Amino acid sequence: MFRRALAAVLLGGVALAGCTASGTSPDGTVTPSRADELWKQRTDFVGDNSRVIWLTRAAGFGPDGSYTISLQTATKPYGVTITFDTPTDKATDKPFDQTDFASPSTLLLGTIGNLDAVHVKAADRSFDLTAAQATKQLGYDVKTLGRDQKKLTAYVDTLAD
Repeated sequence: MFRRALAAVLLGGVALAGCTASGTSPDGTVTPSRADELWKQRTDFVGDNSRVIWLTRAAGFGPDGSYTISLQTATKPYGVTITFDTPTDKATDKPFDQTDFASPSTLLLGTIGNLDAVHVKAADRSFDLTAAQATKQLGYDVKTLGRDQKKLTAYVDTLAD
C-alpha cells in the first residue's frame, strides 16, 4: 500500500515537472500557457481593436477597468495609449514610477504587426516605448515575437523569472 502511494506521488511529480509551458486546471485539463495565448491572439493591425484590447490585458498592464485604451490608427506612426485612472498600479499597488511598463509594452509591440509605439499615462506621469527602442533593448527585431513562436515563448519565460 505504501509503495503504491509513493509511486503515485513520484509519478505525479514527474508528470508535473514536464508541464512548465502550460498549467493544469482544477478539472485536470491542460491550459494553454501565456505565450500560447498571446501567439493565438496576435494581429497584424493595431486597428483590430478587440484583439488589441485582449493583448493589452494579457501583456500584463493590469485588471480590466484600471485603464482605458486609445488607438492611433489614422496615420503613421501607429500607436496605442494606455491611460491609468490613478498613478498607482492597481494590480500591484506600486507607484507608476516603480512599475515595469517595458515588458508589457514590448509584448504589445511584438504581437501587433504594425504597432510603432506604446504610450502609458497616469496623472502627470508617462512612459513611452517605440518598436525601435524595444528592438535595441532586445538585441533583435521586436516584431520577431509575432512571427516566431519560440522567440515569443522564450521572452515570456524570461518575464516569469
